Amino acid sequence: MIDNLDALLRNGNTTLPKLLQHWAQRFPDALAFREKDYGIWNRMTWQHYFETARRFALGLKSLGFDKGDRLAIASEDSPQWMFTDLATQAIGGVVVGIYPTNPWPELQYIVHHSNSKFVVCGDQEQVDKVLDAMDKHATGLPDLVKIICVDMKGMRGYKHDKLMSFEDVLELGDQYAAASPQHAGTFDRAIEDTQPDDTCMLVYTSGTTGPPKGAMLSHRNLIVTVDKLKTHFKLDRH
Repeated sequence: MIDNLDALLRNGNTTLPKLLQHWAQRFPDALAFREKDYGIWNRMTWQHYFETARRFALGLKSLGFDKGDRLAIASEDSPQWMFTDLATQAIGGVVVGIYPTNPWPELQYIVHHSNSKFVVCGDQEQVDKVLDAMDKHATGLPDLVKIICVDMKGMRGYKHDKLMSFEDVLELGDQYAAASPQHAGTFDRAIEDTQPDDTCMLVYTSGTTGPPKGAMLSHRNLIVTVDKLKTHFKLDRH
């Protein structure tokens, strides 16, 4: 696919954050992915991907995120999902994906069952579900520390003390890095500490025959799958 990918995928010490770090170092200006906005595909490089994940990860650290903590994402596909995912994994966290079509009772169950301390929401609709889960369910979301929203449109009147924007977290990350040289190196040290068999993701079943169950996936699980898909579909740069 990209130079030396086969060796990296089969490296017994490889994790997804280590792969991201590798691409950012080796091919900083190469295309990582694109986002379509008003009919125009905007290009994002590996360096941009890495740096934004770093800023978000350090922002989470400044908010008290610890290794092993869970972060839920309730959103449509977006670059912010990608940044959040790798940022969380890089500092030893576990990502919990939530379908954006799930109603608030289902969101409440998953966030509460997974003990997620943070929820990243794509927009006002998802934030409203989290607020309903907190206020309308008897159990609520007692572990929740922050609700982080990507698109704050229509939310000027929201005054909840746990709500903040995605951009605010990035700015907190910048401030955290500038506070001391030790803070600035937190992200790279955390990536080095990640291990292939660390749980990096919880994927919940649909709950058709009972309450949803969370499947624990490791970096190794995901990387082996990617390697098989790469071989099967003959993915390469050509």
